[in-house]
Amino acid sequence: MNKVVEISKGPCYGRCPVFTLTIYQDGIASYQGERFTDRVGLYVKRLDKEVFANLEKEFRDANLWQYQNVYKSRIADLQSVTLTYYEEGDIKAITGKEGRPQAVLKLEQTLDRIAAGADWILKEGPPPADLPEDAIPNELVVQLNSGVNAYAWTEKYAKQGMKVLKSLSTDGYHWLISFDASIVPPKDMIELVRKDSEAVGAEFNRKGAN
Repeated sequence: MNKVVEISKGPCYGRCPVFTLTIYQDGIASYQGERFTDRVGLYVKRLDKEVFANLEKEFRDANLWQYQNVYKSRIADLQSVTLTYYEEGDIKAITGKEGRPQAVLKLEQTLDRIAAGADWILKEGPPPADLPEDAIPNELVVQLNSGVNAYAWTEKYAKQGMKVLKSLSTDGYHWLISFDASIVPPKDMIELVRKDSEAVGAEFNRKGAN
C-alpha cells in the first residue's frame, strides 16, 4: 500500500500522546500507539470516502512544498511532530515544535481528529514488557498428550480466540496455535495452557522459529 499522509508525534516532558498515524492510498488508516494514548499497539480502519477525499484536497491545497523542512526550537521539553506528505513519488516532511506555519498546524488538527475517531480495530497488541524480545505474544508452541486432537482441544479456548495454525511434528504432539491477545493477556493464556491436563507444556513462539 502506498502512503498518502503520515504524522508522527514524539515524547515530551509530560504525558503527550506518542503515536504514528498513517493514511494509505486506498483510504486505509493505521494507528501505532506507543504511550499516553488509549490505543497502545497497532490499530487499523477504513476512512469514509468523503473524509478521505477531503483530506487529500486539504493537503493539496496547503502546498506544503513552500515550507521549510525543519522548524527548530529552543524548548527541549515540547513535543516534536513530523508531518509527511507523499505526492506522485515526491515526499515532503516537516518537523518541528512551536513556530510551525498555521497551515501545517491546521493539517495536524485534521489528522488528530481522525486519530481520535471511533471504529479503530486492534490488529496487533503491544508486546508484554516481561516477555523475551523475540517472543510472538499471541502465538504458542504447545505439546499435547498422546491421543489429544488439537482441533477439538482448541475449542475449549474459543472465547480466547484460539485456533490451530499448523502441526510442528509428524507425531501429532507439537502444535503452533494462536489466540487473541486483546481478549486475554499473553501471560494469562500461557498459564492456562500449562495448567491444562491435556497439555504437556507450552512456550511462546519465537520470531523466525516456525
